[in-house]
Amino acid sequence: MLRNMSIRKRLMVILSLVYIISMVGAIAGGYYVFARDSLREAKEKTELFATVMSANQKFMAQNVRPDIRDLLEDEYFPEATVGIVMMSEASQIIKEDYPEYIFKVASPNPLNKDNLSDSFENSIIAGFENGDYEEWEGEVTKAGEHFYATAVPIEASKSCIWCHDTPEVAHPEMVEEYGSDSGYGYEVGDTVGGRFIYVSMTASDALTMQKLASFGGGISLLFLVAMLFIDRIVISTVVKPIEEIVTVAEDISRGKMDREFNIKGNDEIKLLADAFNRMKVSLAKAMDILRK
Repeated sequence: MLRNMSIRKRLMVILSLVYIISMVGAIAGGYYVFARDSLREAKEKTELFATVMSANQKFMAQNVRPDIRDLLEDEYFPEATVGIVMMSEASQIIKEDYPEYIFKVASPNPLNKDNLSDSFENSIIAGFENGDYEEWEGEVTKAGEHFYATAVPIEASKSCIWCHDTPEVAHPEMVEEYGSDSGYGYEVGDTVGGRFIYVSMTASDALTMQKLASFGGGISLLFLVAMLFIDRIVISTVVKPIEEIVTVAEDISRGKMDREFNIKGNDEIKLLADAFNRMKVSLAKAMDILRK
């Protein structure tokens, strides 16, 4: 097919093929780089969020809980004595300004039914129980939304047993609030759930596609300018000189022996023109001999 095209069209077809192949490679590479950058940013966000939650829990356990229990020994005050409650409440405050964050303490046997783990979380918690991993991180889709998530196991400690042993041992106000059919039977050392942090990747995905579109548009514009530039060069340095040679050759074939192949430059086309000039001279001498 290329053989039947003009030099100009042939070159444009070749450049178009180069453009398509380059775009496929550039878009694939660009998507990988931008997606990895979005994932890195999501990891940093979850690490920061997890650090904040852990710091709050540690501060409460070391500085608040002991004093509260000394002052209010028989009072039910989970906001200052239960780490899970404190972290859940703090996460809701953070979520008001940063709605892309979701913090969840998930358990297949929760005291608060809002903390009941779903099928995905159950699989991660089961992995913790089986020793498959000490912590988990990855990407997951929940309710049609793309998230980057991290999870660490929650093990029952001695401080947990006073709430999660049996309903009879637990504080009456707690049993009244949460009921007696879930959240009990914990034993020290058991993996009873996981602390999950989800960061929505929806905005990051949209930004990745926006960057990719700008990147692809920039490459396309660059190729367009290059193709136009090359087209102008080809016309001025290849097409027009060849057309000039063809025109002069046709005139000479009609007997106009005064025409010259005047081609500027020092390339193959100039060599071709010089060869035609020599051939014209030889032809003129041969014609003179024939006339004599």
